[in-house]
Amino acid sequence: MVAIRFVSEDRAADGLMLLVRQGKVRALRGEIYVCKESALSVLETHHIQYEKVPLPVNLNEVDSLRDTPTTVL
Repeated sequence: MVAIRFVSEDRAADGLMLLVRQGKVRALRGEIYVCKESALSVLETHHIQYEKVPLPVNLNEVDSLRDTPTTVL
């Protein structure tokens, strides 16, 4: 898995749609998208520029991705 951010806002929607067609994509705050590294080849084929960014959270920890606090009853 790799985290990316699109360089151009104009092409971000096109890039996201291309990634979604390749498989699962997670969207994080700050317009960061997480996908398989193999899916990036389709962006390069369509000349959509992106930059790799460090993952802001550990994707294996579900609790760190929640926006709302949990309540234990």
